[in-house]
Amino acid sequence: MSKDIRTAAAEDGFQSHQDTLVALVLDACADAASITDLAAQAGALAGFDTPELPTSMPASAAYAVERAWWPAKITDAELPSFLVPIWPLFASDLFEFSPSLLPRNDRLGISRQHVYYRAARSAGERVPARILWYASSDKNRTVQQVIACSRLDDTVVDQGRALHARFQHLGVWERRHIDKAANTDGLARALLFSDTEILPRPISLSRLRALADEHRHSLRLQSISKIPPQLFSALYREGHIAR
Repeated sequence: MSKDIRTAAAEDGFQSHQDTLVALVLDACADAASITDLAAQAGALAGFDTPELPTSMPASAAYAVERAWWPAKITDAELPSFLVPIWPLFASDLFEFSPSLLPRNDRLGISRQHVYYRAARSAGERVPARILWYASSDKNRTVQQVIACSRLDDTVVDQGRALHARFQHLGVWERRHIDKAANTDGLARALLFSDTEILPRPISLSRLRALADEHRHSLRLQSISKIPPQLFSALYREGHIAR
């Protein structure tokens, strides 16, 4: 492999081992100690050591580990989580979480990173962070389910035309959609996110509300909102319970 490919692989969590490249894939949502143990077990199979993760990891460190060991989720890290509503039409086009008569854009299918737009005003978004996607209702369809989980990489505020020109290959909104979401100055916000995981078991609105009540959290489903780490963990695990 070329030097550029090896460099890119290293950024994605691969490491050189016995003349090859190896990466860990840890399918778990647990605290740092448990993730450390799982990583050690997986690393032992390949014959290399893995680091011990500290508790209360800073957001930037947890973000890097979750990227390298995807889809691992470290529940006691200082990585914020947000619930983001999305219309079913755009969720279907962006994530292809349900069958469609129209084929998905190839560029979206092969891309690791995607974009979604919203109003320019801040709703408390911080990066890095995690996103849980709530597919709501539109004029054609009612879903009302938490359907996917992503990693929030960045937010960019700019004129709608500039955002569309820069990120149109990563999203499904047309320029008119961005302009409609923009404020009176024409500014909108782009959410750049990556490594989206479609939940094997979508979480219904009734179950979402029940879990939010259990964790004493008041839901806001009309716009992006921060959720506590305990609720994120409960929702993520709920989305992976076998049917």
